[in-house]
Amino acid sequence: MKCKLDKLEIPADQPFKNCKLDREKYAEILKTIITTYEKGFVLAINGRWGTGKTTFVEMWKAYLELDNFHTLYFNAWENDFISDPLVGLLGELKKINPQEKAKAALTSAINTAGKIVLKAAPAMFKGVVKKYAGEDIVNIFYDGIEEGASMLKKEIENYESQKYSLKQFREELEKYVDEICDKKPLIFIIDELDRCNPHYAVKTLERIKHLFNIPNIVFILSIDKEQLSNSIRGYYGSNLIAADEYLKRFIDIEYILPDPDVDSFCKYLFDYYDFKSAFFYTQNQITYHASNATDDLLMTATAIFRYKKLTLRQVEKIFTNIRLSLNMFSNRHNLYTNLVFLLTYLRICEPDCYEKLSHKEYKTQELIKQIETLFPQQMFDTKFNNRNRYFYFTIALLLDCYRTTNLLGRNEDERFLVKLEGKNRLFFTVNIINESLLIEALEWHESKQDIVPLETITTKINLLENLTISDIE
Repeated sequence: MKCKLDKLEIPADQPFKNCKLDREKYAEILKTIITTYEKGFVLAINGRWGTGKTTFVEMWKAYLELDNFHTLYFNAWENDFISDPLVGLLGELKKINPQEKAKAALTSAINTAGKIVLKAAPAMFKGVVKKYAGEDIVNIFYDGIEEGASMLKKEIENYESQKYSLKQFREELEKYVDEICDKKPLIFIIDELDRCNPHYAVKTLERIKHLFNIPNIVFILSIDKEQLSNSIRGYYGSNLIAADEYLKRFIDIEYILPDPDVDSFCKYLFDYYDFKSAFFYTQNQITYHASNATDDLLMTATAIFRYKKLTLRQVEKIFTNIRLSLNMFSNRHNLYTNLVFLLTYLRICEPDCYEKLSHKEYKTQELIKQIETLFPQQMFDTKFNNRNRYFYFTIALLLDCYRTTNLLGRNEDERFLVKLEGKNRLFFTVNIINESLLIEALEWHESKQDIVPLETITTKINLLENLTISDIE
């Protein structure tokens, strides 16, 4: 059984063949953007951590190469051990196999880069004061001025030298890119910048802005803008820094990568982790099928993921944990996959709530309030999405299992429904939840006799029982 997603294969001739998120259309839009503008610029592809940006830009890189674009990919996070990102950026440029004429331009650019040191000037008199500490104050004054003047002169000369070297570097770099790219821009993708240490992240942005700002290079920054803004604040040591405005100095165009299609991704994970073998299985030469288990799982999953806006990485982790815990169930005739999913989601994304549920620390009214707090109002609205109706039956099942004990069945001290004027009414108060729909769901579950205690499920989710691997038909 698989326990994690393998790295997606990206065929060179069909880069988006294995894409499960229908993102090829965005690749075409972005290609149009980079071919529309003649001069070089910086394009940021913005998306939250764990939403598949790296896979997308790797596919897009191969997609552009089909159209004869020269593309480079630099994972900043994997290289932030390098003292200066300039080394890594130039290292990527060397990976292109140029003709002799272009090679000479690259060699010249690299040699010139070695002369560039864009750093703040030292405090000119700091060393002077230290050198003369303890000497006669008059001598310090006169000798300090003399040495300070000498240092200032060297800094001015160094500045002029750097300025010339910077101009020379850009000219040689532009010449090199023109030679190898045949009138198309060089596409330089920088990935995972938001995960680097703050100093390296800011230094990379500065190198791109000051050294590589030439007409024929387009930089693509694959970033989580919010996290990169946090790095900028960390670098300057202040939460008062307007990080968004700061980034505008470096980013010319921002493209927000649309959220992935959650339904498609859930179905892909369902097949990838072979959930079918948990629902269709053979024991003692008898084949069993847990009816509706697939629909129960996918309907609950897509409802929660859509409204809670989880990342693909979170979705994958939840599916992995569910698939493993399903092997704990020796009796699969009544698999509450919708409840297993809800509890697994809480365990991974809302651990405090899950712990209290597991130890039955909530009173009924407290639990209802917690549910209404955790889930947005849209999930309880059935006017525009009939699928939300199903979520009420999952909540009702949670409540019923919560009050069920091993020996005594349902605990009648924890009452949900009370008869008033011949009709059932809730024994607790709801604010967001639709009362009539929850009553309907509770009535349906209370008519069932096979409700199991909540701890029967949580012990399996917590992997506290041994695995039960069945043969697949």
